[in-house]
Parts: sequence; structure tokens; C-alpha cells
Amino acid sequence: MIHQPIHSLEAGKSGFRTIGGPVPREYFYHFPAGLHAASPIIVSVHGISMNAAEHMVRMRGIAQEAGAAVVAPCFRKELYPRYQQLRDSRTGIRADLALVDILADVRQRSGIRTPKIHITGFSGGAQFAHRFAFYHADLVASCVSCSAGWYTFPDPEFAFPLGIADGDDPAAMSVHADWRRVPHHVVVGSRDTVVEDSLNMTPAVVAVQGIGRRTRARRWVKAMNQGRAEAGLPLVSLTELRSLTHDFSVAHERHDLGAVIARKMGVLGHEDQSHA
Repeated sequence: MIHQPIHSLEAGKSGFRTIGGPVPREYFYHFPAGLHAASPIIVSVHGISMNAAEHMVRMRGIAQEAGAAVVAPCFRKELYPRYQQLRDSRTGIRADLALVDILADVRQRSGIRTPKIHITGFSGGAQFAHRFAFYHADLVASCVSCSAGWYTFPDPEFAFPLGIADGDDPAAMSVHADWRRVPHHVVVGSRDTVVEDSLNMTPAVVAVQGIGRRTRARRWVKAMNQGRAEAGLPLVSLTELRSLTHDFSVAHERHDLGAVIARKMGVLGHEDQSHA
């Protein structure tokens, strides 16, 4: 099918945008020339280093090659202190709904009408990404979580965010009915084993997920894949990048992380196995 390019003043541009309101929504973006209504949207979510601009810049070349828009939401700590968990239990502020608003703005400005996004994130951004895919499965075509510190396990015995039970919070969220149908992929460094001060080391997390991001990635993939083959559901895959510690910039510079992500998403050729 031949798609007609969108004639937009935003075509071929990168930038930053703020959507006003009680809690502002902020994001960096890149809209390559030649976008059309069915173009993919790639969302890349920062970690606690707040490097949203770098996420957009690092993915910009892949966006050009894949003909995709790149969106990098900016969750400022003073506005979204627990964005990794989608909802701040103290204030009720919803980072996931902020992204929904951002996507509506992106579609209005770019002319893209693709209903589902491809979402990725690094570290804290990977936490946000896989949880967003759980709770907004109807909006997600694929999810690639890179080096998450810890995960929401597919366990109805534990309350969110450790598991998927609703919990006692009157404003608690429920996983989407199709949460198991979203294709998930995990990327982690083979040497991402150091325990920093920022890593969640609460007893409940350690008991279920172990210590270190590589161990936690492996355990989460195993838990996610239980019963999937029998149910005809997509299996979760794991890529370990050789000799990589916990470094977003190095992952892109030495391991071409953007290409790994794009191939796992299916927006750039076939899935890449060269770094596994």
C-alpha cells in the first residue's frame, strides 16, 4: 500500500513542547520528513537522570530510517516523583495519563493516526514502559524494556506495583484485559549487576526478583513466559548486551541500542540477534 506523505509544518523537525494545565505535559519530539497517517510512533522514556532530550536524539537516526516519529516524554521529578509506577500514590498524579495526553497532541500536530505506539525506556523509563503496556495494552503495539531496576510481576497475589493485584487503594488501577497479548522484549547489560543507592532493595522485591538488574530481567522474563506458549501468547525475549554495565550512552555508542530496540519492535527489518 502506498501512503501519501503528510504535509505538515512540523515535518523534518525536532523540538520540545509543553502542554499547559494543572500538571504540565512536556516532551521532546522528532518528526522525520515523509511521515504519513500510518507511520509508527516510538516513545522512549528516560530514567532518573532526566535525559529525555538524549533519548530523542539517540533515536532520531532510527526514526529517519524507519519512517517513525519519536516522542520522549519529560517527567520532571517535582511534578511526577513516582512516574515509574504510573501513579503517585501520595498525590494521585498519573504519569500514564500524561503520556496519553502527549500522544493525542502528537497525533494532532503530526497527522499520524496509528492507534498503537511502540514504547521503550531505560532504567526507570523501562519500569514505566512495561507497566504502561500492562495497564494500557490497547494503546501498545510492542514494549522493549531496557535495564529496568525492578518489575511488576504477572502475579495476582501481590498488589501493584510488585504484582498485578489492584490492592486496597481506592484509586488503584486494574491491568487491561489484553495485557498478556502485548509483545514484550527485555534488554539488559551482561554486567549490569551492581547495586546502587537508587536500586530498589526492599525485602519484598529482593525475595521475588533477586539482586541486580540482570538477575531481575532473567526472572521477570521467566515469570512472564510461564504458560504463554500453551496459551498461544507471544513469548517474552531477552537480549543481554555483552560487557555492558548500566549506561544508556554506552549502550547506544557501543551496542547500537537504538537499532536493537527498533528491530525488536518490528519497525526496522527483522529482529536482531547479533547482540544476544
